[in-house]
Amino acid sequence: MKIAFDVDVIKDLGITRMVHQVAEWGYKYIEQSPHPQINPFYKHPRASREIMAEYKQALRDTGLELSSFICVYRWSGPDELRRQAAVKNWKRLVEIAVEMGRSGDQHRVLRRSESARNLR
Repeated sequence: MKIAFDVDVIKDLGITRMVHQVAEWGYKYIEQSPHPQINPFYKHPRASREIMAEYKQALRDTGLELSSFICVYRWSGPDELRRQAAVKNWKRLVEIAVEMGRSGDQHRVLRRSESARNLR
């Protein structure tokens, strides 16, 4: 199990300072909630190559890892244009997650039957 710090409460810090702060508190993993420089609430992700490079460097410097990204989009509402925009934004955040080395659990893929058994 990974115990990660949700950085929402320190999202006003820049990327490097945010990562170093989490490391100073003794965590090993970051759960990336919406952040103004990466994935702002309800908007297209803003993570540029420079921001991702800065983030990766801060992770290397501290030995921390990303555990996950939290995405907050209006993908299930009645407005079709908003839904399409949300799906587009979500797909971009998935691309960012892959670029940052978080493409899901590569070691464990559950089949539908296994998932149902785990719920019992």
